[in-house]
Amino acid sequence: MTDAPRLEQADRLRSAPMEVVGRFADASNATLLARLTDRDPRDLDTITADLGHAPGLEDLDPDDLVVYKPRRGERPLWDFPQGTLHRREVAAAEVSAALGWDLVPTTVLRDEGPFGVGSVQRFVPHDPEQHYFTVVERDDDALRAQLVAMVLFDLAIDNADRKGGHVLVEPFADEPARTPRLHLVDHGVSFNVVDKLRTVAWDLAGTPVPDALRADLARLRTSLDGAFGDRCRDLLSDAEVAVFATRVERATQLEVLPEPVGDVPYPWPLL
Repeated sequence: MTDAPRLEQADRLRSAPMEVVGRFADASNATLLARLTDRDPRDLDTITADLGHAPGLEDLDPDDLVVYKPRRGERPLWDFPQGTLHRREVAAAEVSAALGWDLVPTTVLRDEGPFGVGSVQRFVPHDPEQHYFTVVERDDDALRAQLVAMVLFDLAIDNADRKGGHVLVEPFADEPARTPRLHLVDHGVSFNVVDKLRTVAWDLAGTPVPDALRADLARLRTSLDGAFGDRCRDLLSDAEVAVFATRVERATQLEVLPEPVGDVPYPWPLL
């Protein structure tokens, strides 16, 4: 996605009226499905009456749907400052956009919402039966290239929870023969000052890192010394941004993806 549509989308996520329509029951923190009502101002009760039944996902316009993570719904963690997970979600999306890799759906910090301040992310229509483990088994060079970018992204932000289900597969509905786009979600436990990388993607260790991706990372590292670094410090602590810069610099030197590191290199559960 180019900058102009992303900025327009971000403005809408920040300002459009929003109504919660459901909750993702398997999420450890409050993760809510909401709809923006600027284009269709009907409330959920009216939609239910019009349909004659409670609406399912197929009854709602996916362009109006968002994932809302309010700060007040974040459970305390011993190793991350309380009330910061939603800001890390936004920081991850900012990094994805700055790299130009379009991995993370547009995500913004919203000051006002049904349950207060939180992150709001574009909902990605996807096949729930598809995830990292189904994608990695496919003989598709274009998909594998997206996974290599994912690993580098996770190394840079030090993602502590890359589960298989956090990789969404969005097919091109109008061109089913095209390689689908992968989208990465759930980055609330990233950017710690202490290395905590946990990912399901260690089976990609040894895969060559393309020069173009290293160049993108080098450009990102340079941008951290300017306005982009200031934006990151609006979301993260100075210490977290400094360590992030070091991790990005380290990633620019990689010729192949690394082997597992740390005492607990895998998330749990894996999916």
